[in-house]
Amino acid sequence: MVYSPLLLIFLPIITALIVYLFKNKHIKYLALFSQAILSIVTVLYFIEFQSDFSKTTVVLGNWDSLIGISLSNDAISFTFMFLTLFIWWMILIYVFDAKNTHHNFLFFLLFLEGVFFGLLQTNDLFNMFVFLELTTVLVTVLIAFKKSGESFRAGLYYLLLNSSGVLAFLMGIILVYYTFGTINILEIKTLMPLYANETIVIFAYALMLAGISVKSAFFPLFTWLPKAHGASQSAISALLSGLIVKAGLYLFIRINYMFLETAINVEDIFFYIGVSGALIGGILAWGQTSIKQLLAYSTVSQIGLILMGLSSVEVRLFYGGFYHILNHGLAKMLLFLAAGIIIKVYRTKDIDKIQGVFKVMPLVSIAMIIAMLSITGAPFLGGSVSKTMIKYGLEAEPIKYYLLYAVNISTIVIMLKLSVIFFKEPLVTFYMKRILQLFVLIGTALAIIILGVFYSPLTAVLFDIDLSGFKVNSLNAGFDYLVSVGVACLIYFGVVYKERAFFKRLRKYRLSFETANVIFIGYLALLASMFVLF
Repeated sequence: MVYSPLLLIFLPIITALIVYLFKNKHIKYLALFSQAILSIVTVLYFIEFQSDFSKTTVVLGNWDSLIGISLSNDAISFTFMFLTLFIWWMILIYVFDAKNTHHNFLFFLLFLEGVFFGLLQTNDLFNMFVFLELTTVLVTVLIAFKKSGESFRAGLYYLLLNSSGVLAFLMGIILVYYTFGTINILEIKTLMPLYANETIVIFAYALMLAGISVKSAFFPLFTWLPKAHGASQSAISALLSGLIVKAGLYLFIRINYMFLETAINVEDIFFYIGVSGALIGGILAWGQTSIKQLLAYSTVSQIGLILMGLSSVEVRLFYGGFYHILNHGLAKMLLFLAAGIIIKVYRTKDIDKIQGVFKVMPLVSIAMIIAMLSITGAPFLGGSVSKTMIKYGLEAEPIKYYLLYAVNISTIVIMLKLSVIFFKEPLVTFYMKRILQLFVLIGTALAIIILGVFYSPLTAVLFDIDLSGFKVNSLNAGFDYLVSVGVACLIYFGVVYKERAFFKRLRKYRLSFETANVIFIGYLALLASMFVLF
């Protein structure tokens, strides 16, 4: 099992090549078979090394660990791998019975999965850069796969802006290698106390986190995300929001861990970047009339919330943010996939022109409502667990504590705006013929419930932390949630529902690529300055 990491990387890539070369109508079954093998290997690999993750480290070719290609796994990477497997299963099943599922589409989808597994498992910075760059290129192709003018523009915008971030990341790697003489992450972590206060190390840290910030769609570098969601197929939007944007968050965790011994206090810096993204992303979502744009800006907001947790080394805050990666990944994937069905039936993305969805497709609506409630933090669903963990972690800091409440209320307002599609008399008739798509939505909704009910054994197995005494689904939690819903209703009906001119202007505003790059350079300069000062 020691060399299982290589199998996890190359099995999807080899399968992708076979699917591409043998364009047979039955060859797509190979994708499901490959996915099944991948799932079995991952579970067995986890069971084998669960007691001691340090034994998962592999240096290929028997080279010295300082210079060799190294792969390693721990609880964080395994959890990401399980999330990756689940989301890829759901996406493959969702598109499986589509008559227009193109072999090229499956090729890029499966190739991306192998590359993503590589990104999760690499223990050296250069290969992290290689996998990051490959991910960027493959996602660009998938965004533009519709071959429309809008999708080509969105794909190009994503490629160029993310390439700027990846370039900054590479420059940071060069400075790290110049200083430490190695690109092995675990070795650098060990050597970090010797160079913790070096200016070149601080600048490398700023460069790498600035690059990651673009990939993660942190405020104010999120402009690529709504464009990509609006132009791509719903299955790709689900993959982007559910998982790909989380790749940046995974790297954020890894790089922060590597630089942990420095004297730089990044906790407050990224907490307030997270708050800014959560609140501004929420307000931008309030003003959207396109269902996909609303969900896209909601993702910006939720990424901000996740960052509020991950920016801390406090256990409840960090794992609250990490657990929300899982919750948001599943919920947002479900919502984008359901939105794809709705858009196809109603032939519009305009929320104001979509009504009566609950009567037309009740099971789809129920799955959507479960996802929406989870994102807002309703009890007995996954989102309530992560948000409660973050809330408890902030109890000692009143300002941050109430900022979290403001973010939660903003999220509820977004979901209230989305919920109008369920009401009134339907404008269309519809019969669900593609049962596999319904299976995906219901299966994901059940997974969201499992995350909310069985959080204690799940976190014990995955993270080795005890949440048995953690009161999430209590009367007090229910009361707090209802109060938040009440405040959100007042804001929605008082401000958002009437479609004020401010939101119309906000919706029409477009940020050029040149301006986005200027913002990125300013962000990098500000980050470097704050790292030096703090």
